[in-house]
Amino acid sequence: MTRSWFSLVVVLVVFGGQIVAADTIRHRWLCVDNGKHQLLCVDQFQPEKSWSRAIPPGSRDIQLVAGNRRVLVSHGNGAAEYDVATGTPTGWAVTRYSGIQSAVRLANGHTLLARGDGAVFDVDARGNESAVIQPQEKFDVRLVTLLDGGNLLFSAAKPQALVEMTRHGAIVKKMPLPGKGYRAVVLSGGRYRSSTGDECKVVELDGNGNVVSFVGGKAEHPALGLDFFSGWDTLPNGNIVVANWLGHAKHGKGCHLVEFSPANKAVWTWQDHELARQITNVKMLR
Repeated sequence: MTRSWFSLVVVLVVFGGQIVAADTIRHRWLCVDNGKHQLLCVDQFQPEKSWSRAIPPGSRDIQLVAGNRRVLVSHGNGAAEYDVATGTPTGWAVTRYSGIQSAVRLANGHTLLARGDGAVFDVDARGNESAVIQPQEKFDVRLVTLLDGGNLLFSAAKPQALVEMTRHGAIVKKMPLPGKGYRAVVLSGGRYRSSTGDECKVVELDGNGNVVSFVGGKAEHPALGLDFFSGWDTLPNGNIVVANWLGHAKHGKGCHLVEFSPANKAVWTWQDHELARQITNVKMLR
């Protein structure tokens, strides 16, 4: 389904706590709305190329695959691929699981499906299960990231922590987070970056788990209606675009997406409460 959303775009800049209109920043992105159970592509350059696609409930994770021509989306029952240009399902899908939180495509064509308790299912290119990773501890897992050495990094809501796990389930590192984790990555120099849920911050941690910087914050940005930071993405210029999940009875009461500079200035926001209910993750395309 295609829809022109040009008139619904909200672009704002915050200077000294004041919000003023701006028309110099535009983006194209993919996002998952787990309130209306849909995958969205919003194109502010060519609104006629925007689209929405109904998907199964429970979506959290999105990853570009196949040379960025397709997007892999996790669902509560597994995962599926969709064409980036049109939203059309590509035919690859796994639907036999429950409680899936994250989906990660591997270089060999396999896909890792992470369940909420930390179990990870390795399925091959045909969707057949080839292995199961059982963690040494129980976690309330959100999104999983594959590290260069092959280990898995994930953020957890319970306990609130960053966890690094081997492909055999051994826990090699666990660092506390100042809030419910959602998406976490490793940065250069052994640092980490993670969103922190109710804290409404994307924090940067050193190798010992100390917070060295952050963007967001309810006190720092009172005009944005921040409620819960979930998925996020980094732009080539270093700015961070984060999903402000509005699932805590806050529908229609805040921005869906906010872009922060490294200096924690909100330079762009987007919201469309007719189109979307609660955006839980975002992948920036432009």
